[in-house]
Amino acid sequence: MAIQVTTETIKKALIEQEFKLYYQPKVSMVTGKLCGAEALIRWQTPEGEIIPPDQFIPVAEQSELICEITQYVFRQLIIDYSLIGAINENIKVSFNASGKDFHNDHLTTLIVNAINSKLIEPHQFEIEVTETVLIDEEHAKAQLNTLSNLGVAIAMDDFGTGHSGLVELTKWPFSILKIDRSFVVSINKSNKEREILQATIRMAHQLSMDVVAEGIEDEATYRVLQEYGCKTAQGFWISKPLPLTQFVCFVRDYNDLSAMPIGLIYMAQLDHIQWKKNIIDTALFLHSSNENRSLDNVRGCPQLDHKKCKLGQWYYNEGANFKHIPVYAQLEKVHCELHQIGADLLQLAQNKCSMETLSSAIQQLTEKSMSVLYDLQLLENYLHIDQYKLDDK
Repeated sequence: MAIQVTTETIKKALIEQEFKLYYQPKVSMVTGKLCGAEALIRWQTPEGEIIPPDQFIPVAEQSELICEITQYVFRQLIIDYSLIGAINENIKVSFNASGKDFHNDHLTTLIVNAINSKLIEPHQFEIEVTETVLIDEEHAKAQLNTLSNLGVAIAMDDFGTGHSGLVELTKWPFSILKIDRSFVVSINKSNKEREILQATIRMAHQLSMDVVAEGIEDEATYRVLQEYGCKTAQGFWISKPLPLTQFVCFVRDYNDLSAMPIGLIYMAQLDHIQWKKNIIDTALFLHSSNENRSLDNVRGCPQLDHKKCKLGQWYYNEGANFKHIPVYAQLEKVHCELHQIGADLLQLAQNKCSMETLSSAIQQLTEKSMSVLYDLQLLENYLHIDQYKLDDK
């Protein structure tokens, strides 16, 4: 006989440890390698019946039981990770938390104590929260900031299903945006849906947020999201949620998926164009200003360190996967030269050089910028050809 889901039966299940964690793998679209998993709770009765979360989580949400469930999940995750991490230390496991979990500091204290006791490291797990966390704004933000400052990644889950926008997200310590499966599934239905998804990924990138797409159910969707610059994939096409023993086998036997991060190169091109525009705008502002301003006092001043601009951050992180391609090293040289030209241009503008000198320096910047874009295009072309060869096999 099916069990009746009530607060009392949930309490009993917690006491008797009837809840189990299943793990759904996540794959890096940059490298094709397994990079993480989402811990999903299941209720397994003594009779072997599996009760899915959509049947008991809403009941738990109506009381403080949801907080007990979240803490139960985190404690179990610590235990399970000792095995998962031993097989693949690069896997980061995420778990879901409710807005109610941050109405007080109980969950935060549990996590902080676990980190301080070296039971788990901040880089080994992520917390996924829905926009319900935004309701108790003041207290919840303080709790999430505490965890973020410790190095714990916070993800906004189910983005696109509620009322929160990207501007609202900038007020919170979110470093990951998880696009709801309803958006992902619909990209094959209309061009408008694709454009919305592409714009969302681009905006998240501008906010320095990683994007996870859930609900990927076929290779075509996986490829489209790669082209759009999405970094992480999750869905039944990769794997359904697995109990711990099966997940461990999956990790051990996993074969890398296709890695064709054309989308990230496209993002790098847009980042570079925006940087060049910012340099020119700043130079013109400094040149026309009646004040002698230092760069530190110019709002929105472009990053002059070639390793710290968005293109540089990409080059020395995700872009490092292309070290085997000759144009990769060439790009670094041209990019360094570009930044020096940019710094010289701003110095000339500060010194109130002639307009003729300023125009000449801007022209030099533009020409070097075109060289950077050309090298990025060569890199993109190489990857397209390389992928074509793989597909032809």
